[in-house]
Amino acid sequence: MKRVAYILCFIMAAAGACAQNAAALMPELRIYFEGAPEADMDYVNGRMELTDTTGQVVALPAKFKTRGATAREYRMKLSLNMKLRTADYAEEADSALLGMRSCSSWILDAMAIDRICMRNRVAFDIWNDFSRLPYDTEFGGRNGTDGRFVEMYINDQYYGIYCLTDRINRKLLNLKKAKENEDGTTLIRGVLYKCGTQDILNINNPAFSDDSVACVISWHNAWELTYPDDHAGLAAWQPLMDAFANGQTADYVKKHFYLENVADYQLLVVGLCIGDSWGNKNRFFSIRNIQKDIDDPDSTESDRRRFVITPWDLDTSLGGAYNGAKYAGRYSRWPVADAPKNSPYPYYTLTTDPEYLTLLKNRWLEVRSRVFAPASVRARLEAYRQLFESSGAWERMVSHFEQQPEKPCYVKDLQAEISSIMAWYESRFAEMDRFFGVADGIEETKAARGRMNDEAVYVLQGRQVAGVQLKPGLYIRGS
Repeated sequence: MKRVAYILCFIMAAAGACAQNAAALMPELRIYFEGAPEADMDYVNGRMELTDTTGQVVALPAKFKTRGATAREYRMKLSLNMKLRTADYAEEADSALLGMRSCSSWILDAMAIDRICMRNRVAFDIWNDFSRLPYDTEFGGRNGTDGRFVEMYINDQYYGIYCLTDRINRKLLNLKKAKENEDGTTLIRGVLYKCGTQDILNINNPAFSDDSVACVISWHNAWELTYPDDHAGLAAWQPLMDAFANGQTADYVKKHFYLENVADYQLLVVGLCIGDSWGNKNRFFSIRNIQKDIDDPDSTESDRRRFVITPWDLDTSLGGAYNGAKYAGRYSRWPVADAPKNSPYPYYTLTTDPEYLTLLKNRWLEVRSRVFAPASVRARLEAYRQLFESSGAWERMVSHFEQQPEKPCYVKDLQAEISSIMAWYESRFAEMDRFFGVADGIEETKAARGRMNDEAVYVLQGRQVAGVQLKPGLYIRGS
């Protein structure tokens, strides 16, 4: 009997999309507040009503604020922060929305510059599948956002497809809470820094204010203190300032960062060509507890003082652009080989380090046949496309904005655009392989097929992995 190999897709992060596809529905989110949404709107009280695909409704008080820099230019489809509140709006109110983790602070991502409205979600799904925090958390070590697509109405006006997304915060990353001392002072422990800020207009000159939640470390290197934002001060900023002032050697980076986390972030940004995230912008640094000693001989203690990198704002992935200008076969193509030349801290200190370069290549070898494989990336894009189209949401959104004088970025033919993106990505994937000196694994797979049996599972290069717990990715089973 002739054996036919078929691909098994283990795409955990797309499970929500697949479930929604089965129902051919998309959840509906309606939010209400006084007045019209404005580009510079600060938090206003209101309420939200979220209807899932079974008809169940969650209705809660909430506060809303417009968010983003470039996103604010798209007034017809503004992104918003949403904070769930108690009935009197005095306190936060956690809620698990659409099966995601219970929290009070959410993002309503309009994706106004992404012509397929899914790049940020797909890139985070990929990241969440192959890279985890180097320590345990109650959320399985997740180091990126989770999100679900919804159709959005603001004050009963239709706004199209949004992504309801949780936030990168102290709870997700398991950072140690600040401690209030008996003398009234505060002991800063866990810290979370976000690269890129809207709070400082001039980022050309280093600037630090002891009570500011924003700091310019060096030229065009501005950061926000995301946590603890109510205890800004030198004690909170010192670890980050020390890293840039004293950490310009590979040995320092190896001591103060988790190298696999550093390598994973580089593969994500370079592999998916996320130009807007490769530099002094759109990433988080965090430390679980700055009170720990990095030189403690007990690694469980010293590791708590290390930096972790978390991605942010991945909507220019897969060849996209910050203004939606790259589409219809014309995509960003900054060369893989140029990445080391333009790499931000801490990468530029590692560009010639043999240990790191070996780790980076080995990580590519591990993930190239799973989450980065073109078939895997295509499956993710197609799962969301099917959700958008089978639910009718894409047609409704396009029809709506075709009648409006101002339009966000979108394409009418979603399937054709995804096909063009995949043609680009197949070329990018091959370029990554050439950069790392990786030979095509197809011949290895063909050679292995003769040894396959009905129960065995193999990676795409033909190496058998049957009998072990499979990670999310693409595999071949003999049949």
